[in-house]
Amino acid sequence: MKTKPDWNVVNHAEKLKVLRDNSLEQIVADYRSGDLDDRMFRELLAREIALWQPNLAEGLAKHAGNPPNKEVVLGAWRDLDRSEALLELIDNSIDAWNRRRAEYPDKSAPELNIYIDVDSDTGQLAYEDNAGGVPAEKLVNLVVPGHSDTGAFAHSIGSYKTGGKKAIFRLAQAVNIATRFWNPAETGDSAVAVHLDEHWLTDVNEYTFPYFDLKDYGGLHRGQTRYVMQLRPEPISACWYKNPGELEKISREIKDTYGLLMARQGAINIYFPKRGTKIKPALNSRYDFSGATNGAIDIRPQRVEFETELDYQGQRHKLIIEVVIGCRITTASRDDVGPGFDLYGNDRLFTQRDERLFYEQLPKGQAGSLARGWVNILGSNVFIPWDTHKRHLNTDREIIDLIRTNPAIKNLFENWSEALQQISRLDRGEITKTINVPYELLNEKTHQLSFAHSDRIEINPTKKRGQKLPETIFKPVLASVRKDKKNKGVTLNMAFTVDEARRLAAYFQISGPLDAAQTKRGLSDKAKEHLIELLQAKRAKRA
Repeated sequence: MKTKPDWNVVNHAEKLKVLRDNSLEQIVADYRSGDLDDRMFRELLAREIALWQPNLAEGLAKHAGNPPNKEVVLGAWRDLDRSEALLELIDNSIDAWNRRRAEYPDKSAPELNIYIDVDSDTGQLAYEDNAGGVPAEKLVNLVVPGHSDTGAFAHSIGSYKTGGKKAIFRLAQAVNIATRFWNPAETGDSAVAVHLDEHWLTDVNEYTFPYFDLKDYGGLHRGQTRYVMQLRPEPISACWYKNPGELEKISREIKDTYGLLMARQGAINIYFPKRGTKIKPALNSRYDFSGATNGAIDIRPQRVEFETELDYQGQRHKLIIEVVIGCRITTASRDDVGPGFDLYGNDRLFTQRDERLFYEQLPKGQAGSLARGWVNILGSNVFIPWDTHKRHLNTDREIIDLIRTNPAIKNLFENWSEALQQISRLDRGEITKTINVPYELLNEKTHQLSFAHSDRIEINPTKKRGQKLPETIFKPVLASVRKDKKNKGVTLNMAFTVDEARRLAAYFQISGPLDAAQTKRGLSDKAKEHLIELLQAKRAKRA
């Protein structure tokens, strides 16, 4: 049987003609749309008819517009700081190495070595990797915006088609890029160098660039690429590469950004600011988890991987949402340590210690300051909710709505919210005694990550009910966390109808689902405060 053409690959002009000249039933009979069934395909066609109004279009399409120039990239680099520019280059190296390992595992370097050398005397920065090199026919991928080997569905971390280019414009006044391509076919070996002078870097309309064959491979090993940049001139007093504090800041940002990735891919090595200075993950200090456990208490960190699928361009794509959550060993907050959740995309950090994403699910005050963890979205680049510079969370994305509203994910946070509130109700000395047991997330000797509790479950992104966590999933244990009897108090239970609860929530200005644990606690606390105020007022009136 002949396969129907896919509606998603039909060009716009042909679509208009088909929509204008055929009924919906005829189009469904003649075409398909990815994996959509006939009913969903009809709904898609109805939306397109309402959008494009094909019956109003007369004659053939006319065309307007000109090719873009480099002004977009020239403007974009001004939003990057120096650290971010280097991170863009590192992203590209990691993506290129992972892509090559997947395609040619026997023709790839067993370890990725990235060397960043800063020469404060000459004002030059050398960036070198052994990710595989670039053939002459693909040199445009290195310097021209819009060219890349990375596709929209790659499990990558680099900025799609622009990242490395922005880095060059941000850092360099001029740059020499030498690369020796490791040909998987082993049919040839050569090295070339691209020269980008100040004129090319400032001329918005100049895209063509010179490159040269190198003698003796320019000192490069097979598969190596080396950037030598003449850094932008700066006032002596503000010269960053002469300032140890600035170099330490960049080193720290590299360590934070790739700490999880380096821990999971031990073959990735990054050296900065000299070839002999290797950056190592520091996850144990970054995530100050409590490892308290003695049979009656267990608040060691928990990981749950939520498997799901999301639609993009008519196709279903698999994703994993990795959530790691635990209790800190302190309520203190400093620049390098504190509460909140880090956001990762394919193990690459892009937002640090966010406290807004789970604001409704987590407790406030001292209890909230105990919460620490991360959310790591593993899948196609197009689904990761970062901005083009990979430093902010875009909350207006489908996957963020899923993370915030899925019952199973919410259930995980509710479990920990209750545990953290119980801990916060203890006396200050008792809190420290209970939680101050450091947990070793990363074994410094074996370089292995370990989680006390780890599970993987499937979730349906279109289903909002009946998706609680399975009973087998770990829930924090706090049987021994109790206050003295004199401080224990008396528990009173009150039941309300749904309508009564809604009226209470409106009166006390409490938002959130009525069946959520945090909403119930908020209503209980407000009702208690209100009743006590009424009693105190009545007592004062009698007096």
